Amino acid sequence: MVALNVMRWGDPGAARTMVALHGITSNGGAMCEPARRLADKGWQVLAADMRGHGESGRGNGDFSFDTLLGDLAEVLPMSPDVLLGHSFGGTLAQIGVLNDIFTPGALILEDPVSVFADQETPRAMLEWDEANLPTTIDDLLAANPGWTALDAAWKLVSIQQVSFDDARAAFVGNAPWDLRPDAARLSSKLPTVWVLPDVSRFVPSGDVARLQADTPDGSLAIFNGAGHSVHRDETVAFVDIVEQLAQGEWFNECG
Repeated sequence: MVALNVMRWGDPGAARTMVALHGITSNGGAMCEPARRLADKGWQVLAADMRGHGESGRGNGDFSFDTLLGDLAEVLPMSPDVLLGHSFGGTLAQIGVLNDIFTPGALILEDPVSVFADQETPRAMLEWDEANLPTTIDDLLAANPGWTALDAAWKLVSIQQVSFDDARAAFVGNAPWDLRPDAARLSSKLPTVWVLPDVSRFVPSGDVARLQADTPDGSLAIFNGAGHSVHRDETVAFVDIVEQLAQGEWFNECG
C-alpha cells in the first residue's frame, strides 16, 4: 500500500462527510471549490491524491484497480454520506461500491469513465493531454472560462506533479473495462446520480439513453454547456445535488 496524501476541508467532527475521488492526472485539489462551499455549510470533505498523483508516492508501480482501491481504503472513510467519483475516479467509485469496498449513503458519478473497449483509446487520450494541456493559469482559464483561478492553479499543479507513465499504467493498464451493464445494480444498491455535461467524450448520447432506460427518474443531471469538470463549471448547482442527495430530497425533487 501507499500512504496517500489526503486533503481535508471542514471540521473532522462535521455531521456530514463527502469523499471525493479525482480523475486521471489530477489531484485532490481538483475538488477545492465544491469542498470549500460544503465546508462552509458544515460538511467535512476528504480527497486523497491517488497513487502516482499529487503528493502521493507511486509505490511499487502497481496501478491495478485492486491496488488503487486498497490504497484508498487505508486512508478514507468507506461509508461517507456521499461518495463522489469524477472521471477515472468515477470508475474507481463504481467498482468500489459494486464490490462493497465503499458503502456510502449516496453516490455521485461525474462524467465517469464507465467503459474503454481497448487500450488504444485511453493511450491516445493521455498522449494528447501530455502534448497539449495548457501550461499556464491564464491559458487554463481561457480554455475553461467557468473555472476559478484556484481551479486553474490546482490543475496546473497536478500536471506538474504527475508522471504520465504512471497515469498510463492506471488508465491504460486496467483497460478494457465496461461498467455500463452495472448501472441498474448501482441504482438498486444506493441513491446514485450521474452528473454529466451535455456533450461528453466518456458518456456519449447512446450511453445516456441507456442510462435513462436502466435507472430511475432523476438519476441523470445533465448540464448544458458544462465541460468534463461539472463541479468546476457549475459549482453552486453541483453542491446543491450533494446536499439534496444527503438529505434524501434529490429524487423527490426530480420526481
